[in-house]
Amino acid sequence: MSAKKKSSLDAYLSEVFKNFISLKDNDTKKSQEVFKSVFDQFKQKMGEQCKFFNKYASQVLYGGSVSDGIKVSKLDEFDMDIVIRLPINYDDGENGIIIENDIPGYVKLKITKEFDNLDKKQEWETCHKVTRDWRDSDKYFLQNKFRQWLHGIVQRTINELNGKVTVNGVTYLMTYKMSGPAYTLNVRNDEGDEEFHLDVDLVPVIRFMAPRWPTGYRQLDQAQVDQWLVVPKPNKSLQDETQRNRLWRLSFQDYEKEMIKGCQQLKVVIRLVKKLRDSLGMKAIASYYIKTLVLWKVHNVEDKRYWQKKISVIYRDMVEDLYKAIDNKNIPYFWNESNNLIEGVRPTLLQEYARKLKAVLNAIDSNDVEKVTFSLLNAEEIKEFKNSQFYKSQESLPSSGLKLKVASPDSNSEVDSPKLVLENRGNDDVLLKHIKDLYAKIDRLTQEVNENKQEMIKLREEIRENKIEKSVPKNDSVELQNHDTIENLNDSSDLLLML
Repeated sequence: MSAKKKSSLDAYLSEVFKNFISLKDNDTKKSQEVFKSVFDQFKQKMGEQCKFFNKYASQVLYGGSVSDGIKVSKLDEFDMDIVIRLPINYDDGENGIIIENDIPGYVKLKITKEFDNLDKKQEWETCHKVTRDWRDSDKYFLQNKFRQWLHGIVQRTINELNGKVTVNGVTYLMTYKMSGPAYTLNVRNDEGDEEFHLDVDLVPVIRFMAPRWPTGYRQLDQAQVDQWLVVPKPNKSLQDETQRNRLWRLSFQDYEKEMIKGCQQLKVVIRLVKKLRDSLGMKAIASYYIKTLVLWKVHNVEDKRYWQKKISVIYRDMVEDLYKAIDNKNIPYFWNESNNLIEGVRPTLLQEYARKLKAVLNAIDSNDVEKVTFSLLNAEEIKEFKNSQFYKSQESLPSSGLKLKVASPDSNSEVDSPKLVLENRGNDDVLLKHIKDLYAKIDRLTQEVNENKQEMIKLREEIRENKIEKSVPKNDSVELQNHDTIENLNDSSDLLLML
């Protein structure tokens, strides 16, 4: 660590989080307003294009990073899981849905008598007939046909709206593209001084309820949630198209949300690690892989007081976990360890990623705060950071041969604080005394902060757990299950707790 850099790593991480990771209030508000209005209009029109969709699109769930509160930098995308309620019995067996295990992380759905009898129902011609092609000759429910059905609805809806919607007098243009299991709506402003764009991923999903559970997958004791999903995401590693079309990916996103609830600094750390991933160019490491490592950490640590430690301590732990996983070429799927999430990534690419992460770990362990900080930023961001008042204030501090060391915190303490060790390499006793006095004052301030910290923790948890449910206008059959709409306030409380 350079002698000029007097502040702790936590102070630098706080600055990076505030300026380059946390969502900005104005951007967040506008994105939410535009998204809500666009989606309401689009969803209503989708129901007009297909009676089956209008009748059985029972619920819309937020998914992805926005739902988890771990979106980085800008709120420019939303993941929407549209729950399609099949008009059949969901019990196991030939009179319901048979779930077959296959490749870890995926299942097959076999529907026999229930779909066979749909054509005998009164609404077959006007509503249920769209399901006719959803199975193959062996009665397996085909995820590709399910996606194609939604594709047709999305296409007709865009045509019906002439590719545009109006929000608060502003016209937004819409296009769409296929991306994995999703159809992504690209929304951008038609005109205006400031460019605006928003991506909305629409994914049709099938929901199952506990106690039904796929065989071989981890179950959480005393879970407060009871739903899990199957998603029509193809397994690209399979060459056999018939088998690929039969496989549905599992999703336990509600259970994952419950696991990370109450883990104080967890979401800040995930976002820091995601930012590091982006800055190091590790494109093959999906956000879900990082989230998976955090789920393993929560599971293995058990005591949620771990997440009250200093951000720098937890950050180092998670960077090390990511390094070890990539170095071992294995990130085991939390719900089924047989599924290696990075099995398909080239070994040479993983070696390069491991090398980059090892360099970051070495910088942390050698207290090179500047190198650690710059590893989180791209070239433009580094330039901006160097021009910041914070960075300039660090540059103005005298060095005078003094070296600051951040000692490893006691891992057994409930809330760890770095121990600062002053090593005097000169004879400037006066300067040394001033610095010691300064840190004595810091200690007193730290004590005052800690006395109020528990109240802040309590308030922050109340904010995080304040789930707001909103009904989608003009469509009483659809329930919109909202994520935490006060993400920007969460960012503010996260920053306070980093200090």
